[in-house]
Amino acid sequence: MKKIIYFLLIFAIFSLFSSICYAQWVAQTNPSSNNLLDVSFINRNTGWACGDGGVIIKTTNAGTNWELQNSGVTDKNLFGIHAIDSQYVYCVGWFETILKTTNGGTNWIIIRNGPWGQGASFFGLYFLNRNIGWMLKNFYILRTTDGCNTFDSTLSIFSYLRDIYFKDDLTGILCGDGSLIMKSTDGGVVWNQITIPQTTTESPDFFKESFVGNTGWVVGRGTNTPGLGPNVWTTTNFGTNWDTIGRVPYPYEAENYCVYFSGLSTGWCGGSYGYLFKTPNGGFNWYQQVVPSNYFRRSMWFYNDSIGWAVGGAGQILYTTTSGQYVGVEKISGEIPKDFHLYQNYPNPFNPSTKIKFDIPNFPLMKGARGMSVRLTIYDILGREIATLVNQQLNPGMYEVEWDASNYPSGVYFYKINTESFNQTKRMVLIK
Repeated sequence: MKKIIYFLLIFAIFSLFSSICYAQWVAQTNPSSNNLLDVSFINRNTGWACGDGGVIIKTTNAGTNWELQNSGVTDKNLFGIHAIDSQYVYCVGWFETILKTTNGGTNWIIIRNGPWGQGASFFGLYFLNRNIGWMLKNFYILRTTDGCNTFDSTLSIFSYLRDIYFKDDLTGILCGDGSLIMKSTDGGVVWNQITIPQTTTESPDFFKESFVGNTGWVVGRGTNTPGLGPNVWTTTNFGTNWDTIGRVPYPYEAENYCVYFSGLSTGWCGGSYGYLFKTPNGGFNWYQQVVPSNYFRRSMWFYNDSIGWAVGGAGQILYTTTSGQYVGVEKISGEIPKDFHLYQNYPNPFNPSTKIKFDIPNFPLMKGARGMSVRLTIYDILGREIATLVNQQLNPGMYEVEWDASNYPSGVYFYKINTESFNQTKRMVLIK
C-alpha cells in the first residue's frame, strides 16, 4: 500500500513539473497533421504556414484557430511562404511550384506547377512588396518585378539555395548548402560568394538566415562528428564579413534547421528531435528550452522578444508569449484578501528585474472553472504588448511574479492586470 501511495505521489509531482516546464511553449491546434516547413506573419494575429502535401493554413487570431486553405497542389511539399500584407502571400515548393494569393488565401493562383519528380525545386523566397521578389531553386535565383507575371533568372554556383533576404531593392543575402553565403548589390542580377571563416575543413549547410538591420546570423546544419557543426556565424555589415561567435549545444546526432532573431540580443534556433534553443546575448551563448514534444522544428517567426511561433513535424505549431521561458507566479500568503489590488512594482526604478504583487479576493466561480482567469501583461511606451507574465486560473490569495528585463532597453513600461471583474494598469521605469 505504501509503495502504491509513493508511486502516485511521484507521478503527481512529475506531472505537475511537466506541466510547468511545458507551460510556456503551448501546442496550438492544426487542422492538418502534415509536416509544416515554413511560417510567416504580418502582425501579431495574422499569419500563414505551409508544408507537405500542399498544405497551407492561416490564422487571424494569433493561432487560437488555424484554418486549412486550398492550395491546389496536394501532391507537392511547400517549403517557403512569405506574407506581404493581409491580401498578398507567395508560396514555393517542390518541382517548379510557385503559388500566389491576392485575397488572403481564399483563392490561390498557381503560377508554376511542374510534373511531380521533374524540374528543380524551390526552397526559399523573399518579397519586398506585392510585385518585387526573389525565389530560390536548385542553383538558380529567380527575380520578379511584376508579381510573378515574368521572371529574370540568375545561375548560382552548384549548391542547393535555401534562404534569401533583401534589405532594400538592391542589397540582398542568400544562404545554402556547403556554408554558402552570397551577396548582391544590384537587385539580384550579380551574386558574389562571401568567404566564411573556419570552413576550410568542414562546410556545414545553412538552411535559414536571420537579419536585424545590418546584423545577421546563420547556424550550421550540424553533423554527426564533433566538428564545426551547429556553429553560429554573425555579420554586422550585412554579409560582407562574417565571424564565428558561438556554438549551439546540440548533441552530435542532431541537426539545426532554422534560426530567428527578434532583436540584436534575443534569438532562437531549432532542429531535429524537437530541439529548441534561445540566446539572450546575440548568439554567443545558447540555452535549451523545454518543449512539449520531440517533433522537428523547421521554421520560426517572432513578433517581438516574447511572442512567437515554431512549426515543424506532424503539423505541430508551438506558441509562446514569454520568450519560451517559464515564468512562475508565486502565492506568497495564505490570507484571503478582501479586494482586488495591483501593487506598485518594487524596486522602481529597477535594473534589470522587478517584482509585481497582486491580490485576488474570494469570488464566485463560473461553472467548470478551477479559479479566476488572471492575465498580467507588460507594455512598452508605445502601447505594444511585449511580455505576458501570468495567464492562468488562480485561487484567492496574494501573489508575486518577477519580470526580468535584461533583454529590454531603458525606458518607461506599463504592467496591466485583467480578470473577469477587475482591470488596472501601473507604470514602472527601467534604468540601465
